[in-house]
Amino acid sequence: MHAEGLSQEVATGSVTRSRWVRPLLLWLLPLLVVAVGVYWYGSGGRYATTDNAYLKQDRIDVAPQIAGDVRDVRVKENQAVQPGEVVLVLDDTLLQVAKMHAEAELAAARVDVESLRAAYREKLGEVAVARQASHYAVSELGRQQELADRKLVPAATLESAVRSRDLAIGSIAVLELQLEQASARLGGDANRPVDEHPAVRTAAAMLEKTRVDLEHTIVRAPRAGIASHLPQAGDHVEAGRPAFAIVADSGVYVEANFKETDLEWVRPGETATVEIDTYPGREWSGKVTSIAQATGAEFSVLPPQNASGNWVKVVQRVPVRISIEAEADDPPLRSGASADVSIDTGPHTRFDRWFGSRH
Repeated sequence: MHAEGLSQEVATGSVTRSRWVRPLLLWLLPLLVVAVGVYWYGSGGRYATTDNAYLKQDRIDVAPQIAGDVRDVRVKENQAVQPGEVVLVLDDTLLQVAKMHAEAELAAARVDVESLRAAYREKLGEVAVARQASHYAVSELGRQQELADRKLVPAATLESAVRSRDLAIGSIAVLELQLEQASARLGGDANRPVDEHPAVRTAAAMLEKTRVDLEHTIVRAPRAGIASHLPQAGDHVEAGRPAFAIVADSGVYVEANFKETDLEWVRPGETATVEIDTYPGREWSGKVTSIAQATGAEFSVLPPQNASGNWVKVVQRVPVRISIEAEADDPPLRSGASADVSIDTGPHTRFDRWFGSRH
């Protein structure tokens, strides 16, 4: 009887424990898991990360000022160059001929101006002679008038004197018009130096242009860097179209394209960690230097037409520039290499967003 009572007590205790253990497993444990998950997720969000990032270096596309054939390439591909160093030499044969032609045109313009000045002086002399002739004709008319009044000369003689006076005065007017025309050809000032005449200045400008074009046949590096995509001797280059590129050998930075939803707490000056795919397992320290004012889609050749009827909302990417703190013994960093970026936004979590906290 005693054993039976003991077994009944054990059975009763097992039933009692099962009654509170089952609700515990069904309700409390899932609630605990959910609470831990919510806390773990909500306490995150401090780091903004992306793998849509690439190394960048300042690059200059060098375009010649004139078109021509490449006669000589003074540097090799991927060679370091200094500012002002000669990179390309273009063929200048036609430009040398153009320079000779411009020099001849300038000399001819000076001769023409000297001829105009001589013609002007000639007209001055003719005007002076005409005035003297007019003065004589007026005097002669006066004498003939006195003789006619005394009936000592016939009327025809008086008429001839009047005609001579009128012709002399008329010739002065004609010569003065020709003198003004000669002065106008000299730019309104006959005493102006030859080299200041408009025709001479035009010819001098053309000569200067040919000299500048000859200087442009020597293409120099505008800054220090690495020369790349060089043409070969004999290639034809066009004015205004890039002939080669200069990539800066310093100042490497990262251009990371973050989702717009990840930039709530990102500010310039925050620290970042950069991992470059070329060197797995190695990290570089960085700092956010700037955040683009527009998304990448705003700079695309064909921006999305969000006003169309088939519009679908897509999370946009915003470029963020991050400087890299490189050391002297770091391996070489090449422009265009892929990278992973993580930005430390400080003591910000998803709870701050959920509960409206602003720091």
